[in-house]
Amino acid sequence: MSQEVAGVEVLKVVLPGDEVLQYNPDRNKERIFIGPGLRWEDNVIRATRPGLLKKTLKRLYYVDSHQKRYIPQKREFVIGTVLKKKGDNYIIDIGASEQATISYLSFENASKKTKKEMKVGDLIFGQLLVANKDMEPELVCIDTYDRAVGMGPLPEGGLLFNVSLHVARLIVNPKNSFLLTISKMFKYTIVVGFNGRIWVKAKKQGEMVAIMNCILMLEVMTLEEANENALRVLSSFSQHNSKEATC
Repeated sequence: MSQEVAGVEVLKVVLPGDEVLQYNPDRNKERIFIGPGLRWEDNVIRATRPGLLKKTLKRLYYVDSHQKRYIPQKREFVIGTVLKKKGDNYIIDIGASEQATISYLSFENASKKTKKEMKVGDLIFGQLLVANKDMEPELVCIDTYDRAVGMGPLPEGGLLFNVSLHVARLIVNPKNSFLLTISKMFKYTIVVGFNGRIWVKAKKQGEMVAIMNCILMLEVMTLEEANENALRVLSSFSQHNSKEATC
């Protein structure tokens, strides 16, 4: 069943418990990476959920399933909503079965004297530092060098919407030209969380809605179909706005 799309190889359909491959780090010289939907135990990698087993060019294996319930995975980037403050932490909704936490010190240039203040409803883009079944998810907004590198609270005035998890992974693939197609028509900023949340900001509200509708095409269309239809929809939108501006 092997086929390749945008640099990602589709290997086969797997079910929970299926053996994907045997991997002994002491014997196998080739290094591999394990992503969502897989678990390594006793030198055997098995699937933990049903879906398509995929492999990237950087030897990352993961199971892609069309689901909207997010299962936190360590090192993944997510978009969350601030629910409340609890002691030195903020409680964050990331769309998973459990809420995540983030310390006020987990931001660039944060200290006990310069705490990061956020309010209920604020959006935040961060990375999961802790994610396992025995502990609540923990977010950070800094890398190993204490730099924000794009993480942190998202500005007001943007548009947040949800997509299936496979769509979120599809559009962040560096070999996928879909976002470049949209950029031919509009200038915009986009932040994509692996938890299926997308935040977009453009000059006008109508442009943000048009971009959202184009991305949602990927829920029901192939990448090629969505590219063609996105250009048509955005061109029509631009022409309509131009006519209104001249009236």
